[in-house]
Amino acid sequence: MHSRSVSFISFAGVLILAIACSGDNPAGPDAPSQLNSSGAPLSSTIKSDVASAAGNAIATNLESLLANQAAAVGSFTVFAPSFDGETSSSTPPSSAPAEQPNCTAGSQPGVYLCVKQPGPGDHLKCTYSDEKKLYLCVKQEEPAPPASNPPSGEPQPTPAPSPSNPESCSFNADALVYSCAKSVEGKSVVKSYQFLDASGQAMEKFVRGTTESIRYRVQSDGTETQDNHTSASHSLRYVTVSGFLGPNRVWNGFGSSADTTSYKEDLSTRKYTGLSVDTLKAVTFVDERTTHPYPLSGVAVRVVDYTVVSTGKQVETTTVHKRVVVTFNGTADVPISLGDYSCVLHLDTHKVDGCK
Repeated sequence: MHSRSVSFISFAGVLILAIACSGDNPAGPDAPSQLNSSGAPLSSTIKSDVASAAGNAIATNLESLLANQAAAVGSFTVFAPSFDGETSSSTPPSSAPAEQPNCTAGSQPGVYLCVKQPGPGDHLKCTYSDEKKLYLCVKQEEPAPPASNPPSGEPQPTPAPSPSNPESCSFNADALVYSCAKSVEGKSVVKSYQFLDASGQAMEKFVRGTTESIRYRVQSDGTETQDNHTSASHSLRYVTVSGFLGPNRVWNGFGSSADTTSYKEDLSTRKYTGLSVDTLKAVTFVDERTTHPYPLSGVAVRVVDYTVVSTGKQVETTTVHKRVVVTFNGTADVPISLGDYSCVLHLDTHKVDGCK
């Protein structure tokens, strides 16, 4: 069982080296003090840009982590129902599909355990478990009958809007790893996750009172347009949320991304290209987030290494290496700092202001 957990993090060494090389410390002098089109020193503008971009990335990443946790804990039974015949007390078992005597209903509606693989007419998507010697099947929506064409000359009905792309998931029963992919609104995400008990052994599903943590590998590619800037990012992150046996949920992890961000201001532009390395250190939430929606404590660190090309009256190129630190305090308004340059990050709006 231990080898399953090791294989899940086999790529993590690459990012560990990246973090080690970053030193997690600022290096090099600040940017030259040339002016932008508004008359402000470019070095000050760069600090503001980096704080704004890093704050938005950290707030967005935080929301993604919570969404991933909710999805994993809330949907695990769909892909790994109980094999011992138990059913959930809150959800009645569903009926087995017609003419499928080799299938038994799982603990969730539309989930079945089958000795033999069902035929295509039953609209079941199945994965075979070598360990259980059974097919794990999930009921698929039956295709809608073709629409009849109205007689010629009659008005055509307005087509229904296309549904948003759902998340597609699968379960590797041998490695005990769930994999999901989703692509929507200019962003694609591919994630894998694994449930672990208190001893670090992989589990086939989330079990309250036994599962202690969830380990994630998340790869995302996306673009974003906000206000006066556009950005593109390609990231890979390894994070773990632990504490399911207690009252708090604690996030730790690291990752890296290749970033491109462009700002347009009056007649000038600034384009940032380069790499960033992210670290989460003991970012702690209360399990019941209704009254405490924001992290009580912990820090998020982003080390950026960018090349900046500024255009205006003339073209200027400089390099930027900054260490951005966000310290969580249980509220939506948290301090974000770049050395002696400090601001306020609003986790609810992702905005950064109050810089000095």
